[in-house]
Amino acid sequence: MRMNRETFFRPKEKRETRGGERFHRLLKKAVWAASALLFISFLLLLGHRVYAHLLENPSFRVREVEVTGCQKIPRESLLSLASIEGMPNLFTLRLKEIAKRLEAHPWIEGVRVEKAFPNKVRIAVEERKPMAILQLEDLYYVDAKGVVFSRVGEGDGYNYPFLTGLNRQAMEKESDESKRLILSALELLWSVEKERRFPLGDISEIHVDKVSGIQCFSKAEGIEVWMGWDHFVEKLQRLTLVWDDLQKKQVSAVRIDCSDLNRMVVKCAGANQAAMNQSAADQAAVKQPVVHQAPVKQVGVKQTAVKKMPVKQVAVKKTAVKQAAAKQTGVKKASRRGAPGRR
Repeated sequence: MRMNRETFFRPKEKRETRGGERFHRLLKKAVWAASALLFISFLLLLGHRVYAHLLENPSFRVREVEVTGCQKIPRESLLSLASIEGMPNLFTLRLKEIAKRLEAHPWIEGVRVEKAFPNKVRIAVEERKPMAILQLEDLYYVDAKGVVFSRVGEGDGYNYPFLTGLNRQAMEKESDESKRLILSALELLWSVEKERRFPLGDISEIHVDKVSGIQCFSKAEGIEVWMGWDHFVEKLQRLTLVWDDLQKKQVSAVRIDCSDLNRMVVKCAGANQAAMNQSAADQAAVKQPVVHQAPVKQVGVKQTAVKKMPVKQVAVKKTAVKQAAAKQTGVKKASRRGAPGRR
């Protein structure tokens, strides 16, 4: 009985030991969490004290605003948009709000605002670069991405090609199609800028037509060139060869149609067109000599036969006349000799 009681009470002692260990572990965790919470509260309080001290410190007030990258936009306009007034504390500035106000300007494509401790703000501006001037009711600048961003001012000294063929109504109703036409025209400008080939080294106007494609006019020569919709680089290279050939022949072209990559049509003015036609006829004669030589030989034979036949007939007639005259002379002489004998 004694052994059974000891065996029976042993599990109860183990249960009491396990319960005590679990309580100690929970107590340790609670103490560690309380200590961590107390430490964090101390740090927060300390940070608040430091932050309040920094806000009150005059060394961190904004005393200088550095602006870079502005060429078209005056610096005063950017400072007015940034609205950094009254020497605010550098820690209280909200850079995203300043950048958002600056990006509202139509000439600004991107902006970066950053703090430079202890008392400076840096503003780096990226302005839009015009590629062409869109002609609607008014004139508008168009950048390299096809964005119509600002009206042309009266005092602006611009030197960009004009983009015609569009109107405000079409741009509002068919914005995607109008954007595609503008991007096609800009693609041609990029190709011309890259190749720099005559006669389109400098373009004065690009006319966009939904049916015939892109038509452009050179600034120096005033030539109208039809470029179609695609293969601009290849067409510019072939156009240069045609232009060099026209210059060698001293032919002035009015229009060159490059819509078809495999066939270019040149329209000349007045006498130049007649010279081009004569040159084309001469080239055709050189390429096909047999067709033109055969009739010449036949005509030569006929003319020779007609001229020589009368000469032979005249010679025969003269010989017959001489022989007849000689016979008559001989008869007269014989008759004279025989006359005395008869007497």
